[in-house]
Parts: sequence; C-alpha cells; structure tokens
Amino acid sequence: MQTIYDLEAVRGLTEKNGLDQIFSAEVIQEMELRRYGDGEAICSVGDVLEGLFILVQGKLKIHTLLPNGKSMLVRFAKPTSIIGDVELLRQYPVKNQVESVGDSLLFVAGKKLMFKELENNTTLLRFLVGELSHKLYTLGQTSALNLLYPVENRFASYLLSLFSDQGTVKYVEEIRTSTLMETAELLGTSYRHLNRIVKRFIEEGIIERKRGRLIVLHEGKLAELASGNLYE
Repeated sequence: MQTIYDLEAVRGLTEKNGLDQIFSAEVIQEMELRRYGDGEAICSVGDVLEGLFILVQGKLKIHTLLPNGKSMLVRFAKPTSIIGDVELLRQYPVKNQVESVGDSLLFVAGKKLMFKELENNTTLLRFLVGELSHKLYTLGQTSALNLLYPVENRFASYLLSLFSDQGTVKYVEEIRTSTLMETAELLGTSYRHLNRIVKRFIEEGIIERKRGRLIVLHEGKLAELASGNLYE
C-alpha cells in the first residue's frame, strides 16, 4: 500500500468519480488516497476498519471465507464502489476478504470524520443506501449463481466480470496456470474439473492460452453461457 500526496490527482479523481457532489469539501480535504498493488489485501476477515474506503480506479475482488477454510467468490467491485459501509454503520468486523485486481486507487475517510458527516449530509446517506441496495441485490444473484449453475456457467461469468480491454482482445491477466487452483476454489469446484472446462473452452475457440495467461477470443459465447449473470 502506498499513500499518494498529489493534490492535483486527488482533485481530479474526486471530480471524475463525482465524489465532490456527495461529500463535503471538508471530508474530501481530509481523505487519504492510497494505491494498492495486484493481489494486495485492502481488508481481511476479522479486521476492524479504520473508516470508509471508496474505490476510484481499478477493480477489487471480494470473497468470503467458509467454515471449512475454503473461499467463495462474492463479486468484483468497480468504481465508484464503497468498502466498509456495513461495518461503519453497524460497527461490525470485516466478514469478507477484499483484494486488489491489478493496481487500484482508493480514498479512505476516517470513522470520526464520517460519523460527523452523516449527521447532516443527506446526499451521502442516499448514496450509501444505494450502495447497500446494490450489494443486497447482487448478493442474491451471486448466491444463486454459486449454488445452482454448472461450473462452466460460473467460469464464463467469472471471466466476463474479470477481463479488461487491451486493444482488440480481452486479456484475463489474473487467470494463469499457477492461479487456476485458487480460481477453482473461489468457484466451488476442483482444479481438475476447472482445467477440463478451460481445455474445452480453448477447443471451442472461446479462449486461448498464451504465455501463461488466458485470452478471451469470443466474448459473445461467454455471454451466452453467463446468461446475464455477472459477479458484480
């Protein structure tokens, strides 16, 4: 984690993400801008958060740890997503692991500052209610996806939720041979089964394996398999 002290960057990111329309100038001035690297944890299960985290650039992977020690994918978060709203409002410890996918930039607003802001800022309250509603809605969707859909559909949804544009193809930077085992666990399946699906997707021309990573060649076929269900 790296703290960024560039005032122009802070001003630009707050305006780009509309935060200047949600938070008061006092709160924005006191916010800390942080950069997290690929795979770095923003928070872990059991943590007591220091405040509210606002994602303004990049992507986050959120997964929950099960009692048997395994993990299950919950969703991916994109700007402008909030981390810590439930924990802040109810003083709960963290229940999910949140990690950066690639480099991410997040603002952090301390607890005391946020509690003071919430007393009079109705725009912020409406924004937080909207965030909580979105999380509740998508939690039901991803729970059904994890429990009821075959692995091939879950993997297609995972790829669509994860990839980033790189020219004319879609590179899935995170899916490497060395991380397929972790991906299988997140999707609630075995490494062997997921590897069979990867090989079948390659044979069907949906994806390609190149230099240790997967490239999406046919987004349309993935979308058909996902049936509109994404981990978002």
